Amino acid sequence: MPPIAQSLMTFTALPLAIAATGVLAVAAILLFIYNSRTLLGLKRDARVVLAGLSDGIVLLSQKPDRAYCNPAAETMLGLDSESDMPSGYHRVSRSRLLGEVCAAAAASRRGDTLPAMELVDASGRFRSWRQSLIHAQVAGTSVVGIVLQDRTEVHTLSHLLEESRRRDPLTGLATPELLHDRTGQALETAARTMMAVAMVVIEVDQFEEIFEERGWAPASELLIEAAMHVSASVRAMDLIARVGQNRFAVVVSLGDSASLPGAAERFLNAMRFAFQSPSGVPVTITGSIGIARAGMDGSTSLRLLERATQACARARADGGDRCRFYDPASDIDPTPSDQGLIAEIRGGLEQGRFAMRYQPIVALSSRQIVGYEALMRWRHPVRGEVSPVEFIAVAEKSGMIHALGDFALIQSCLDAATWPHALQVSVNMSVVELLESDAPRRIMAALAGAEMAPHRLRIEITETARIPDLGRLRTAIDEIRTLGVTVALDDFGTGHSSLTHLQSLSFDCLKIDHRFVQDLATPRTASMIRMLVTYARQIGVMVVAEGVETEAQATQLASMGCTHAQGWLFGRPMLATDLPGWEALAG
Repeated sequence: MPPIAQSLMTFTALPLAIAATGVLAVAAILLFIYNSRTLLGLKRDARVVLAGLSDGIVLLSQKPDRAYCNPAAETMLGLDSESDMPSGYHRVSRSRLLGEVCAAAAASRRGDTLPAMELVDASGRFRSWRQSLIHAQVAGTSVVGIVLQDRTEVHTLSHLLEESRRRDPLTGLATPELLHDRTGQALETAARTMMAVAMVVIEVDQFEEIFEERGWAPASELLIEAAMHVSASVRAMDLIARVGQNRFAVVVSLGDSASLPGAAERFLNAMRFAFQSPSGVPVTITGSIGIARAGMDGSTSLRLLERATQACARARADGGDRCRFYDPASDIDPTPSDQGLIAEIRGGLEQGRFAMRYQPIVALSSRQIVGYEALMRWRHPVRGEVSPVEFIAVAEKSGMIHALGDFALIQSCLDAATWPHALQVSVNMSVVELLESDAPRRIMAALAGAEMAPHRLRIEITETARIPDLGRLRTAIDEIRTLGVTVALDDFGTGHSSLTHLQSLSFDCLKIDHRFVQDLATPRTASMIRMLVTYARQIGVMVVAEGVETEAQATQLASMGCTHAQGWLFGRPMLATDLPGWEALAG
């Protein structure tokens, strides 16, 4: 076959090359076409293809001090056309940035990994570009260059997500994670210096009243103002965090516990202020305070927070605007020890005290229910309905998580089998379950027992869990997806490596944590969610927003490109027998 015919066939196969080998091979082929003296008529077509690529391509020329840049690369590097050079070509010595890129390409060998290129451009905006090396031989022509992929938004999103782990987006206060870190440090210091450490929990007494009467916007303004008042009364050595919807916590270090009543009075006074939102009359605000002391009431951050919260609940029950210290005698149902809790979980399973509730997931465009998330509840004979938050960690450590997981998986599939075939059920699965058991076999057994198609099941993995072996988890997820079951990353944005997990593991869906949806009115949070939804769509991942409570939130999320949501606006968690139309479905 003549060389010209071979080259033409190569060019017409470009769409296949793009799909099969990516932009690096395309760039190499295009360079060959562009430089082929027998194909001068195809230069224009090659230039059109290069111009259509969103990634920047910089290719070294065989002539010294010269490089070819496609339009995207020219924009990234701030290059203007040069009248004494062919279109797309630039003298390397005239641009510092182009010089750095070309030097990196010339000095690198095939297989080298190049560092990201980060800079502040001429407009003052931070930019981050990933550099990928081109080193290829095409029809005897050596192709050397670099592909520049704009990762600025991904870099910014990663930074915002990392910051959100440490700072509450609504109030700017610390998050529970940072609070527990700082409390642990304070406890270690106290053990050496004999200082007193206490956890102080503060709740806004009027929050629920304002939320129910005026909506989330005024309620969020109240939280911001309350946070400012309390922060003004916190010393530099202490730390204040937002640990609930209308709850703050302060870790306090003092010379001795006798100083605590004075600190409590200071916080009570800080919470006494008049609040006036744009849409209502002034409301006198007060706070309820609970205090737990290290050593006396607990020796860990979690235990101190739990007991200070119990004391705060007593202060609310006594009328609010007052302080209560944790009192073991008033705790009618103290938290059981791990061993006692494990025994209670085992007994609860044997006695049928665990049940599954289902919360609808809807398509925002049509408000049609597309599936339900299965949520486990423990109907404790003394403590009432207990959330998994209170027992999952102990279950994971003890191995009881596998029995709980099997119950949730089997029961959810049995219930979902009675629904229309278009509806999907989402079941939470612990990372421990995925890493320490044959999860694919258990999933197939549950599906077979319910006679349910695999595509109707979605496994949700909680993103807050630490992942000790990313490779094993990747294998487990890939095996589950091979069955036809989809996999979601739950509570996205609250864990340790959000974007890392999303990029390295094969997820079909991610669920934005309810905390971000609650704070959607803040510009910073809105910007982060918008970038996250855009990024998810680029990599083909479906997005579900959790905790949607108002029409305003649903409308804003839809405008950002979010396609699915769940929350009290669409329905609360219900027993299978309470789902709409259950009688017809079950029949």
